[in-house]
Amino acid sequence: KSYIWQNIIWVNINGNAPNFEEHMSVAMSRWSEFNQKQYHGGRDSKFKLKLKCNWKLAVENYCESYHLPWVHPDLNSYSRLQDHYNIENPGFYSGQGTLLYKQIEGPKTKFPNFKNLSKKWQNSAEYLAIYPNVLLGVHKDHTYSIILLPKGPKKTLETINIYYSKKKTNAQLRKKNKKQWEKIFKEDISVVEGMQKGRNSVHFDGGKFSPVMDGPTHCFHKWVAQNLLNKN
Repeated sequence: KSYIWQNIIWVNINGNAPNFEEHMSVAMSRWSEFNQKQYHGGRDSKFKLKLKCNWKLAVENYCESYHLPWVHPDLNSYSRLQDHYNIENPGFYSGQGTLLYKQIEGPKTKFPNFKNLSKKWQNSAEYLAIYPNVLLGVHKDHTYSIILLPKGPKKTLETINIYYSKKKTNAQLRKKNKKQWEKIFKEDISVVEGMQKGRNSVHFDGGKFSPVMDGPTHCFHKWVAQNLLNKN
């Protein structure tokens, strides 16, 4: 079984899953306004990052927003922690959204918006971790996908691709957008690699979690735990 959604080919290898449209109906409905043509930006809209950590830690980091003030100070200056909200759909996905998306601009130019978006998306953006290993982001003028490829228990390869509403967009603005996202994602590397080292400490006690901020993270933890239990 296979399906194309958000520029990704989703494949059920063992054939045991329900149809994708059924399994992911809530996510597809949530982002139904982006069910329109999206165009890859080309060479200047893709890059890869190598992480020295388990892939699950990259997902965990993506789910929550309260690391923004000290990990992403530039991003937090225009999309503050208090502007974010949690997104939880247990068993399927979790993530975060922002009520204050700042559209990137160049000299007298900006990316064209996707067609017929509701008022909600004029200032908002959302970021979902689709279990197990797909990270997605939608904005009124571009989307992106991150595929996490485990390269062992302590190594992960991230492949990032950026998409726009038009085939032809300003090249300098695309490069600026790529540079901005690459900077943000690279800022996370030391965090997830530090989490990997921390897990190996004899003093690691499971960590401290916030019942207010860590709901999306716990959704992912429960999904992983349940799948491990099912295998046993």
